[in-house]
Amino acid sequence: STRTLRLRSDGTVTDTQTLKRPNLGQSAPPRPARTTMAQLHTTRLLFSLLLLALQLAAGFLAVPQQPSPRSLAIVRGATDWDRLIREDEDEDLVFEYGNRDPPPRDMKYSIYNINRQREHYNSIREVSSKDLSNDVYARDPNTDTYFFVGKIARVSDVTPASAVARQYNLIEEHSARLRPIELYPSWGSIELWLAPGDSELDVAYCKPDI
Repeated sequence: STRTLRLRSDGTVTDTQTLKRPNLGQSAPPRPARTTMAQLHTTRLLFSLLLLALQLAAGFLAVPQQPSPRSLAIVRGATDWDRLIREDEDEDLVFEYGNRDPPPRDMKYSIYNINRQREHYNSIREVSSKDLSNDVYARDPNTDTYFFVGKIARVSDVTPASAVARQYNLIEEHSARLRPIELYPSWGSIELWLAPGDSELDVAYCKPDI
């Protein structure tokens, strides 16, 4: 509205107020949109989903690679023995028997034979004492260093020497793979020694009764 004061010639004052009608043809200027936290989270989520879709698409379009034996062993739930053998196979170690007779099929150094012998060892230890087990050490005949390479278990009517002789190939090759620098050069002449079962700490502390 507009208010107007006018002075007339006779000295009187008139007060005039003019009301303006709103212009219905024009709309009020738009208010700027407010961005809420929910909209920000929604936008961020959509962006993350779009990025994930692009990464998946890039993965599907990539050239597939052949899995390595080590990755296959892990995917198939391989044991520590399996992974150890896989790592050994990657090394350039050749085991030839020369003039010796090759070992019997059930004593060749393979995953199947090693797992079977480990299961036999565990079964015997569950029902017997440590008196029927021995710790096995291997050494190069040209040195005085003994390396712990494993354990054996037997039944009461089998001697420790017979148990080692039956598994000699497995133990010898395992020791050479376990200590490739120290024992592999002596492959074929590695000496195997026995100590009482579960006596690793006594040997480490050089107790004279071992």
